[in-house]
Amino acid sequence: MNRKSTTPRITIRRMTAVWRTRWRTLLERLTFRPWRLEAMVTDMDDVPLTIPRRRAYLVGTPSRPKWLVFDCACGGGHRILLNLDDSRRPVWTLEISRTKILTLRPSVNYHDDRRICHYILSNGRIAWVRPGNPYTNGNRGAQ
Repeated sequence: MNRKSTTPRITIRRMTAVWRTRWRTLLERLTFRPWRLEAMVTDMDDVPLTIPRRRAYLVGTPSRPKWLVFDCACGGGHRILLNLDDSRRPVWTLEISRTKILTLRPSVNYHDDRRICHYILSNGRIAWVRPGNPYTNGNRGAQ
């Protein structure tokens, strides 16, 4: 008698996809570099033209921060300037851990003629926001 097996067969294609996903997850954990504060400067002119990857500069003083400056997480080469001064709107809240790891609130939402970059920076990690997400439509200007 030739009976068909009721157990699912794992194809090579499916096994390859599973192992590829596991490998990427492991590789990301081993090579992860969190977003950190590189330096604090007093004037915007002191921010260098090239900022290291996943690093940010804080413009102002520790008691009165003004701006957070970094290159966008998308890698497109555009610079993000976020207002940290309460007297201007929109305003972001910055948290810096003892190891200089960054957390920003609300999300960063940059858009121009060529691109839309919308993400959340939390505990040094970037979480990209999908277009049309109704929970993150709060802040529109990160330019």
